[in-house]
Amino acid sequence: MKKDTQMHDLVKLAIEAHGGLEEWSQISWISAAFTVSGVSFKQRGPIGEAFAALPMRVSVDTREQQTIFEPFVAHGQKGIYRPLRTAIESLDGVPVEALNNPRDSLKTKELGAPWSATQILYFVGYSLWMYFTLPFSLLMNGVQCEELEPLVEEGEKWRALKVTYPDSYPSHSTEQIHYFDDQGLMRRQDYTVDVRQNLGAAHYIYDHRTFDGFVFPTKRRIYSRSSDGALLRDRLLISADLDDFRLWRSAP
Repeated sequence: MKKDTQMHDLVKLAIEAHGGLEEWSQISWISAAFTVSGVSFKQRGPIGEAFAALPMRVSVDTREQQTIFEPFVAHGQKGIYRPLRTAIESLDGVPVEALNNPRDSLKTKELGAPWSATQILYFVGYSLWMYFTLPFSLLMNGVQCEELEPLVEEGEKWRALKVTYPDSYPSHSTEQIHYFDDQGLMRRQDYTVDVRQNLGAAHYIYDHRTFDGFVFPTKRRIYSRSSDGALLRDRLLISADLDDFRLWRSAP
């Protein structure tokens, strides 16, 4: 993590708005109830539709990239995401399916071809890890931040932060733009999805609520963007709802 003196003022504002850095340093795991839908999962084939059909619980390790979905795709099994390996197991730990270097497997995926369960697990695993740990993960070593001109939307002016992630940080794309309101709450995130043929996306973040001292958005709506970056409001890709956030603290 970067020191406070190295922190961009907008990142500092956002971190305070979402719960504070000192408090975050005590958190080891976050869990939430998660439901998702949208054409994006239908386009991934039968496994994508099966994933979206089940309400589940998502847990993330805040100290390293690890995300657990339970159930995953089917009752009686869970999915475990790590950057270099995704694995599906029965609830008592019996292996079902695994994939090493999952991102590499998606680079050669033909457009329109169905995804396997372990490939979907990779996509949703790194995504939810990022969503649960922002804005605190902006302080990770190698992450670079630069403030851009603000965006005026919904009658408000949102400050824009261009974020460049290191190669060691699995994400949608190396460069993303995060937007914050005047309170420091995240409201929108623009990126391209490298594992989906560089699809442009505008990710809106709504209904912030406080759970155990931390502020989390409970609704996420992801829309497509055109090649020139324009928002396509009629192309909703993913609708995600989160609730019942629970946090685990490390022993002092």
